[in-house]
Amino acid sequence: MRKLSVFLIVMLVAGLVPAMSATAQGGNIFTFGEFGNAVALDPAIVTDGISFRVTVQGCESLLFFDGQTTNPIPGLAESWTASDDGTVWTFKLVENATFHDGTPFNAEAVVYNFERWRFTDHPTHFPEVVFEYYEGMWGGFDDTSLITNVEATGEYEVTFTLSEPYGSMLNTLAMPMFAISSPAAIEAAGAAYGTPSVGYSCTGPYKFVEWVSDDHITIVRNEDYWGEIPGNVDTIIYQVIPNAAARLAALQSGAIDAFEQPNVEDIPAIESGSNTYIEYRPSMNVFYLAFNYRVQEFRDPLVRQAIAMAINRQEIVDAFYAPGAEVAKTMIPPSLWGYNADVPAWDYDPEGARALLAEAGYPDGFSEVTLLGVDENNMVTDEVVGTMPLTLYFMPVQRPYNPDGQGIGEAMAAYLAEIGLDVTLGQVGDWSAYLDERTNGNLTGLYQLGWTGDNGDPDNFLGYFYANQPVAREGYYYNPEVGELLNQARGMVDQAERDPIYQRVDQIMHDEVARLYIAHSRVPLAFSSRVSGYVTNPLATEHFKFVSVQ
Repeated sequence: MRKLSVFLIVMLVAGLVPAMSATAQGGNIFTFGEFGNAVALDPAIVTDGISFRVTVQGCESLLFFDGQTTNPIPGLAESWTASDDGTVWTFKLVENATFHDGTPFNAEAVVYNFERWRFTDHPTHFPEVVFEYYEGMWGGFDDTSLITNVEATGEYEVTFTLSEPYGSMLNTLAMPMFAISSPAAIEAAGAAYGTPSVGYSCTGPYKFVEWVSDDHITIVRNEDYWGEIPGNVDTIIYQVIPNAAARLAALQSGAIDAFEQPNVEDIPAIESGSNTYIEYRPSMNVFYLAFNYRVQEFRDPLVRQAIAMAINRQEIVDAFYAPGAEVAKTMIPPSLWGYNADVPAWDYDPEGARALLAEAGYPDGFSEVTLLGVDENNMVTDEVVGTMPLTLYFMPVQRPYNPDGQGIGEAMAAYLAEIGLDVTLGQVGDWSAYLDERTNGNLTGLYQLGWTGDNGDPDNFLGYFYANQPVAREGYYYNPEVGELLNQARGMVDQAERDPIYQRVDQIMHDEVARLYIAHSRVPLAFSSRVSGYVTNPLATEHFKFVSVQ
């Protein structure tokens, strides 16, 4: 692990104090040390946990997740009914909620948000933003969407009509990216909604105040909140501290009150500290190495299998992860139904990996790869459009599933060098830039990525990524059998019928080495002893309204 010098850490911590005191709004302040910048604060357009950690405090969905579970409970919808065939759902809404801008929350606002996400010609479905989650979870936009109609059937009643039953309907509606924003605020801000100058306007317990990029975000208690705020926190500050050692120093000095993912070697000191403690978030995540299928060499399953056998994943888990992490075999974590326990692991076998490369025609390995073209349907063609160094892109920020992107990338490159694959490590700006390049299919090589489950349903792990394919953001992966199976499971409501389908997809994707899965991890969170009431959740949708500070 790389360390900052003691002097540099002290200077970093000292530098936090002016920023925090300048933005404090009074009352009880809870300061969370954050990995890096949020990407945006419009929950409908982001996919990263840093952004969602902010938006879930102020933006609410029709349903919530209950405490430490993935069970959906009433949120902005207080009750619901479904037709016998599961295609028509009617929700009764709360009647006393208002948006932070003072405009009323009602059924028309719900309809507005869903139509904005669904229809590509909606006036606020801006071309500058990408509604990736809507496309992934609801099957696409416009006429391809599972939702065929959303109608206000009363001032506080909204009815959804689906083209077919949807097995994870309630869990999906509880996801934070389907939170309801103020239509008036969206129209007033235009494409700037969710940016640092605007923030969000929703119905939740904390209102947006300020976002200074690369430094902090401040939100404050909504005194007109329609629900309850059990904790005593008046002001929440997200302080950007990219280095884990610096975050620990800030916690120990009292500059921050909590942070996610301390360095593994620092956990014993936090647990034994007189003023600090650790809580663990249950595992509901995966970290993996993806292949961009525009690289001609990666289209050979022998090459992909050689890479899988060359990387010692157990050593990576032991060296970089907190206690309780385990080597991953599939996209779905073992804690979730749909997991296929019978899928075998790819054993570390560099000699066998070299033999596979030789069989594929690369007895001496390679350091350069061939880049293929893509047609208008996102299908990779046979047209050679260039060559480039064999590149492994590492994530530029810590994430719950990836504690050290560069360190793990360097370890992966060293393992691959042992079988003759001379890898160049690629770095793509900050987290937002990295995600943009992934979305556009521009990480043309091997690239790190991971996922924390959003709704406790296997569709969110497999269907979200692979039901609609090929797409640029998944490296142009294409297997029509996988897509057909996932869409079949998505249209079922009986878990007993869906479970074997996901297990079958697990097996198919393992056999073709579609991705190389690295780890599932429990996520440690470090706290000051002055903090109580923090409720961990496997989906990382943790609500600070329960937190109290002394």
